Order: sequence, then C-alpha cells, then structure tokens
Amino acid sequence: MTEHAVVIAGGGPTGLMLAGELALAKIDVAIVERRANQDLPGSRAGGLHARTIEVLDQRGIAERFLAEGKKAQVAGFAATKFDISDFPTRHPYGLGLWQNHIERILAAWVGELPVT
Repeated sequence: MTEHAVVIAGGGPTGLMLAGELALAKIDVAIVERRANQDLPGSRAGGLHARTIEVLDQRGIAERFLAEGKKAQVAGFAATKFDISDFPTRHPYGLGLWQNHIERILAAWVGELPVT
C-alpha cells in the first residue's frame, strides 16, 4: 500500500485546485476519484468569478482558462443585471466555461505537478 501525506477524495475543481496548491507547497498528495475522466452528466458549474480568475492568474494558469471561456462583464442574479466592468481587478469579468472544461484544464495543470 502506498502512503501519502494527504489524500484528497474527489477530483472536481476543488480537489484539483487543492492538490495543485499542496504540490506547490511540496506536500505529498494523491487524488482519489471514481470517474475515469472529466465527463459529467448534465450541467454543473458554468463559469468562474473574477476572484477565482485572479487566483488562477497567481498560479500562472489563468490564460489556459481565458483561451477557452467567454468573458462577460455583466453578472446576473435573479432578474437583476450587474455591471462588473469597473471591479478593481486585472480581471473585471466573469468567465463562461462549463465545469467539465474547468476540470480538464485543472487536471492538465495538476498533471504537470508531483501529484499521484
């Protein structure tokens, strides 16, 4: 049996991002995921918020997501629209990108790191 300092249950966006962060901190980490790939039945998360894009940018991987998603400077909640173009950030927009694409991009990044 192989031992790791941290075992993450689930290879969704949260598990993949956590694995990447731990690997960058030189912590021995493994992901356990029941799915063989990032194919998802139905729709789940449909995009990324500005703050999430900032975090991805801090890791040098935001461009991977931006290349595949659709930027939107208007966010909606119920029937209300919000202009977010003046957010004080390098990324004053949300990014339309389905979860299966988000996971595929994160999995490729994690694959470049020492994660089992």
